[in-house]
Amino acid sequence: MANQEQKTSRISPRAVAGAVLAVLALVFVFQNTGEGRIEFLFWELTMPAWIWLLVVFAAGLAVGSLFPWLHRRKGD
Repeated sequence: MANQEQKTSRISPRAVAGAVLAVLALVFVFQNTGEGRIEFLFWELTMPAWIWLLVVFAAGLAVGSLFPWLHRRKGD
């Protein structure tokens, strides 16, 4: 068994990039805690800006998961 290669756990560059982007997004969200006003059609809502940012982020995640054919395939 001395010839077996040792398995080393490595963090993928994609995971590191995702973690860095998540931290940057959280810093951005929590630095923007003032009130934000949104007008859409005949609605007008006022909430803390960080809630709006989280709503937009969640909408982006939802759209990305609803349309998986927009993702690049490994063979492309």
